[in-house]
Amino acid sequence: MSSPDEPVGRFGNEDELFDEIRDFLSEQSGDRIYEELARAYGLAQAFAERQLSGRSEYTRMLRAIERLVEDAFENPLEPEMRGKLAEVLYLYGLAHYSLLQHASDDSGDDDKERTASRPLVIYDLWFPNDIALERSDDGCYLHVSDGRLDVSLYLGDTPNGRGALVDIVDHWGYAASNTEATDDLPSLASAIPLLTVELDYAGSELVDANDHVDVLLFDDQGEPVVRIHARTSDLRAMVDEMQAGEREGGL
Repeated sequence: MSSPDEPVGRFGNEDELFDEIRDFLSEQSGDRIYEELARAYGLAQAFAERQLSGRSEYTRMLRAIERLVEDAFENPLEPEMRGKLAEVLYLYGLAHYSLLQHASDDSGDDDKERTASRPLVIYDLWFPNDIALERSDDGCYLHVSDGRLDVSLYLGDTPNGRGALVDIVDHWGYAASNTEATDDLPSLASAIPLLTVELDYAGSELVDANDHVDVLLFDDQGEPVVRIHARTSDLRAMVDEMQAGEREGGL
């Protein structure tokens, strides 16, 4: 089990990271790499426009990348070109990350269908008080509930089959270091669940909320479906459930 002093990340070490990159590149032709990357880039661009545009931390990130661009080129670039290159590099990073997470859409649907606007509903789950791992014939599910809403995440054949465990460990590591403790939090322990949402896990994103964090869970189209408002202890409970499943051999 991870301890607070251990580094957390998507990959356990550099060798695993480079193995993932090599595996992805070796399986793709040049045209295929472009098609996959262009599709993932479009999703990353839509996410940035929807969730990051106008946020001060996003602006700071782009300014930092601009400085890296300046360091990489001997002759200074025009400010407009430098800013555009920084944005492209950032979105490329998101796109490449999504490819390694296997979050791109391989359904083969028509491009217009993939890029068409879709209705967006986000279900809010506040500070989960019921967390359990279920093993069934088709794989593992993580059940999370706040008393009003039950979320059932399909994780694959093992609890870590699609990266959910390392994602939650990442989120917990950040929350443990960057959120403030508070006693003024809503209690939903006596609430009655009204809705169950089943979600095939396709990645998540973390949003800093000061005294807690918000974890956005994405569907297979890259759209956020569920937002979990969680404290450090809530994320720790999820990690414990999935790590227990790993130790027990999954199914």
